[in-house]
Amino acid sequence: MHLALDGWTLTAAVAVLSLCITLALTPVVRAAAVRLGFLDVPNVRSSHQVVTPRGGGVAILVSVGVCLWLTWPIWAGGPAILAYLCGAALLAIVGVLDDRLGLSPLVRLSSQFASASGVVIAAGGLARLPLPVPLDVPLGRAGAVLLVVWIVALVNFYNFLDGIDGLASLQGVVTGLGLMAAAWHPLAAIGGAALAGACLGFLAFNWSPARVFLGDVGSGFLGYTFAALPVLAPEPSRGTAVFFVGISLWLFLADASWTLLRRLVRGERVGWAHREHLYQRLVAGGWNHAQVTAGICLGSAVLTGLALLAWRAGTALPAWAALMTAVALFATEWWLVRRREGRPRMS
Repeated sequence: MHLALDGWTLTAAVAVLSLCITLALTPVVRAAAVRLGFLDVPNVRSSHQVVTPRGGGVAILVSVGVCLWLTWPIWAGGPAILAYLCGAALLAIVGVLDDRLGLSPLVRLSSQFASASGVVIAAGGLARLPLPVPLDVPLGRAGAVLLVVWIVALVNFYNFLDGIDGLASLQGVVTGLGLMAAAWHPLAAIGGAALAGACLGFLAFNWSPARVFLGDVGSGFLGYTFAALPVLAPEPSRGTAVFFVGISLWLFLADASWTLLRRLVRGERVGWAHREHLYQRLVAGGWNHAQVTAGICLGSAVLTGLALLAWRAGTALPAWAALMTAVALFATEWWLVRRREGRPRMS
């Protein structure tokens, strides 16, 4: 899909509408969270120091939902879209319950695998590994499994990186705008615009010092949507769409993967809360939330632009340039952490 002038006007209008709804709704959601006990109480592993309402992602859900409802004749149709919507509803319910009650990891993972499997069963898997030539090897039946793992991993990784003020919501603006520009499906374009507007509106209340947090209901929805929307791309370009989102979210994915691997090697329980992600270590090293958030999302904006160029070109060279830049930016982040901590070795 290549948006004509009227298409760009539509997506711009969707973004503005979503922005306005979120600006108006977030204070209401925040007040309700306080009354209903949706509160994040600081502990030794927290990056914040005051009790803060959570579950603010409900405002983003409602804003995006309204925008999709108003535009449904443009994007509706097909079992894959229905599966995506059902999965989003399931994760939203589980996220709200988790924000209030604290559900077990088994319940959360079960809902994530159910949502991911539904989308993949309805749309199909990946034919090839989503990497530039010559690494795009055929996957066969493993393509469906890989796609389910991709969705579940991104739901959790997005949650892991929602640990300091503004980071997850500003990243949502960046990647949402990228989806809007890439527009491989009407729902990707309209959904991306709605997400970008909603996350920007929420950022007004989530920027440091945050007055409300996304909560699992917000981070789960964002991670799931960013992971699932590439599945709606036509099968020949589905891998390229996954690559696009992977590059846009690279600094999230790389940080979460690096930290997970590091904890596994050390024999630590990966499910326990901690403050060992690189972005958390930068804050512990003396940078404030706003500086870390701005730096990471500036890098993400650069990567999203390169990913968009690679998407438009459809050739290996721009894709490799995007991937190499992504690796270099993550290496720079790791170097900054080591430098702030004054450690002479890799850790």
